[in-house]
Amino acid sequence: MDIEEYKEKARKLRTQKMPKPFDLAYDAFVDLGFDTKQPDFFKNNASEFVESMRTKCWEKYLEGERKFTTEALGLLAENDDSYDKLSGVEAVTQYVTLNAEPIYQLSLSNTQSRRSRAGKEFEAIIELMFIGAGIPVDSQGSIGKDKFMHRGLSKLVDFVSPSVVQYNLNKLNTVLVSAKTTLRERWQEVPEERSRTGAHSMYLATLDTDITKETLDTCYEANVIIATTRNIKQEKYMSGNNANRVVTFEDLLQLAYDSFHKWDNYVFRQEDIDGISKYLTKQIAAHQSHPYVRNYYQSRLTEITIPD
Repeated sequence: MDIEEYKEKARKLRTQKMPKPFDLAYDAFVDLGFDTKQPDFFKNNASEFVESMRTKCWEKYLEGERKFTTEALGLLAENDDSYDKLSGVEAVTQYVTLNAEPIYQLSLSNTQSRRSRAGKEFEAIIELMFIGAGIPVDSQGSIGKDKFMHRGLSKLVDFVSPSVVQYNLNKLNTVLVSAKTTLRERWQEVPEERSRTGAHSMYLATLDTDITKETLDTCYEANVIIATTRNIKQEKYMSGNNANRVVTFEDLLQLAYDSFHKWDNYVFRQEDIDGISKYLTKQIAAHQSHPYVRNYYQSRLTEITIPD
């Protein structure tokens, strides 16, 4: 087969064989027993949760990638009996000689896939962290980018706690979170997008260990607060003013928890209740194959009461 035909077959095979980022993160969550933990565990151990989830997700991803790659490489020798009479060394030599370009393209595709999936898996981990802690959160991944932007949220906001509707009612009592494994060159967009939302601040959840002082200063001046693990903060961001400009994931959850409870005595209008219900229903539908997440959003929907 020619190279374009092979690339298309490999693309379709990848879609069939590789789990979606949230599916992989959810399986890791269950495998590690986090679905049996109480909210206080996540509030007190959010950093360790993120670290262990990242490790488990990577292990599961490599396992799936090995199986996919084996099958994808097999496509190149499919229905080819010319290898039957060759020795092992001869067969390998012929295979590599004939398929050097497809092998390279597959390797390149694997590298690109790893990069693109890493961010989505990290977003899933952050969402599961909030859910585990029992802190309401609306996810752009489930609700949709268009719905977020329609509500005045930027494309870089991945999560709103407690909800998108409450953000529109009172921006000061909500928490916006953007999740990026590393900041790279696109970090400059976050302060710009934060200003467009009209929100007082935004939290940038990351695992980046190489954020420069200049970047931290710029984010701080723009009210974009870096959130990371306790280990990363302790090892990388405790010098000078950095310690005050970086919070841990435990801090982030506590801030979101406090913000959520500012709504305890708020009397919602029926249209607000309808809006919250609509987005919860959308998230329930998106997570039918993730019982822990589905039940969480279902319980939130059940808790909504119509004001007197």
